[in-house]
Amino acid sequence: MTDVIKPSNKHVLYAVRVIFERQDIQNVWQSHRWVVHDLVPLELEAGDGMPPINDVRLEPLRVETAGVETRALFSAEASLDLHRAEAEAYAENLASSEPAIYIVLRDNEVEDDRGDGVDVHLVELSLSPYNIQDIEDCGEDQVEKLPLQGPIADFVAEFVKIHFKPEPFKKRKRDKARVDGDEMGRGDPRLQRNSDVFRPPTAKADYH
Repeated sequence: MTDVIKPSNKHVLYAVRVIFERQDIQNVWQSHRWVVHDLVPLELEAGDGMPPINDVRLEPLRVETAGVETRALFSAEASLDLHRAEAEAYAENLASSEPAIYIVLRDNEVEDDRGDGVDVHLVELSLSPYNIQDIEDCGEDQVEKLPLQGPIADFVAEFVKIHFKPEPFKKRKRDKARVDGDEMGRGDPRLQRNSDVFRPPTAKADYH
């Protein structure tokens, strides 16, 4: 019997199929570009504590649909990695104005001999804006994003609710007895500053 994977699991791999489209463009330096066409949720699996290796080739997607050109579509199956240690990052993602699933593509180091025009591969899927910021700062990879919605968003929200425990703000308490005592001993500091400038005349000793 297969164990049911729930948001309460501390490490979950959420398998998805990402569909890419190779679009031809009119550019002297670049003949095409890769865009994310769609993302399909697949199945849940318990993680083993280690992040998944998402280094996946894009495969041609062949769908026999009348009147629809599919030769420009490709797919890759990979896993979204949810670990309770990263729950704060997922919470930040969900709280943003545009919650997203981040998809990272990287140029192939060697030319693919399949002849299908695929010159990139999928290196990472992520729900962490912190992680993606580091990748974007490097500027070597292509980062695409899709809206985080539907069953994946529901699962992530429940995962965050269970595993993200923000530390409550604790107002610093002052020791009232000590503070009051110090202030009574010092007196008004304004009077102390003024006392060096303003001194009342002293009485003469030969009065009487």
